[in-house]
Amino acid sequence: MPFADLREWLSALEKAGELQRIGVEVDWDLEAGAIVRRICETDGPAVLFEKIKDYPKGFRLLGAPMAQSRRHRYARLAIALDLPSDSSVKEITESYLKRRKHPIPPVRVSSAPCQENVLTGDEVDLLKFPVPVIHGGDGGRYIGTWHTVITKDPESSWVNYGMYRLMVLGKNRLAGLIGPIQDLQRHLGEYKKLGRRMEFAVAIGTEPVTAMMSCVSVQGKKSEAEVIGGLRGKPLELVPCKSVELEAPATAEIVLEGFINPDELEEEGPFGEYTGYVGGRQPRPVFHVTAVTHRTDPILTMTSIGVPVDEDHVVMPIANGAEVLEEVRDHKGYPVDSIYILPESTMHFWVVSTKVPDKTYPRRLAMAIWGTKSGRYANYLLLVNDDVDITDLRSVIWAMATRVHPVRDVWQVPHAYTSILVPFLSPEERKNADGAYMLLDGTWPAQLLPDQVPQVSSFNNLWPEEIRKKVLARWSEYGFEK
Repeated sequence: MPFADLREWLSALEKAGELQRIGVEVDWDLEAGAIVRRICETDGPAVLFEKIKDYPKGFRLLGAPMAQSRRHRYARLAIALDLPSDSSVKEITESYLKRRKHPIPPVRVSSAPCQENVLTGDEVDLLKFPVPVIHGGDGGRYIGTWHTVITKDPESSWVNYGMYRLMVLGKNRLAGLIGPIQDLQRHLGEYKKLGRRMEFAVAIGTEPVTAMMSCVSVQGKKSEAEVIGGLRGKPLELVPCKSVELEAPATAEIVLEGFINPDELEEEGPFGEYTGYVGGRQPRPVFHVTAVTHRTDPILTMTSIGVPVDEDHVVMPIANGAEVLEEVRDHKGYPVDSIYILPESTMHFWVVSTKVPDKTYPRRLAMAIWGTKSGRYANYLLLVNDDVDITDLRSVIWAMATRVHPVRDVWQVPHAYTSILVPFLSPEERKNADGAYMLLDGTWPAQLLPDQVPQVSSFNNLWPEEIRKKVLARWSEYGFEK
């Protein structure tokens, strides 16, 4: 059954050994961020801080909600999708795609847990919550690092859910980083043309699938709320906001409401970012908060992103890879077996296993992937045949080093969109997100005859099946752990 709220999911994580409660006092100023970063770098459990310095009992902080686990890399993501905690990447991906094909519209409710407490006007104070200073050198306290920003196109019914870092400027103001062609920026541009301010809502501490889908580039102008319903197998409940014409997830822990003036900017940053480097300080859009609603004893969610691997590198590779897989395999008919984004690459090195029907296929497939909403972040794209386990880093490096010719199998494409946070961009390129792509074609040429394809020397390939079965059956007898 899908989780009704964050608290139900945390109970499931605790039962699975994927949650650590900390009852001693922890400082919101750097200490909590340092603990969470250390957890990400050692594959520890999610952590719930239950006593925060300067804050009353009941105000809690959740860190590393979907970072990788030493028990199983994708355990927390699998549990969020109501799958076994030891599900493989392929199992998670195929389940995602199966559910993705059957979106379920949200349902509206008139009252909700997220509105147990309502603050408006002078009552609004963002620092009522234990907003952390996460990294040393951060430009301020960040309330938005694992959350959902909700905006609506002014001339259609398209509502977008996105995740954009949010720094507190004052008791009722935020500044947020928004990329040049991200959906929120598109919406803001439309409001600017109309000479109107744009309303927003920020939902913090939702049930897990909503936060997960907020950092996924869903192809086209689709409603993330409907996709979330499909993935959960149950409609997402939404409640009308108190001060803006938007709806927010009903069981969220905290909801911020307000507006953005399209031409208003204030300095935001620096901030330790998903690339593993510090993102800079620049003028960014200002979010004016007109109302705050929250559950009693609210839980503020946070990440301490940086050098891989953390939430961004766990959730985004699986879900964005699945989005592109559906587009190129199901909609365009390419014989692609699987897509995997190396978590260690911070979303910028993609590996694709595929059949190769003809000589021109690899470049056509590369262009199809780069043309998708998620695939535009694939600065490095490695194609391999479907005999390679693309989820195993050792297999990927082996295939790249032995199957990609350093000259004829490399195709460079200049002037292509990428994230403005990628460090290899020059200052001028960063202004317009002007990056580049590289295809590494590690597939065997389509014209090779079967006996011309080099034979793989591996346990699964060179030994007869009866010998393999015998060895595996006697593994413990030999004295090895299974």
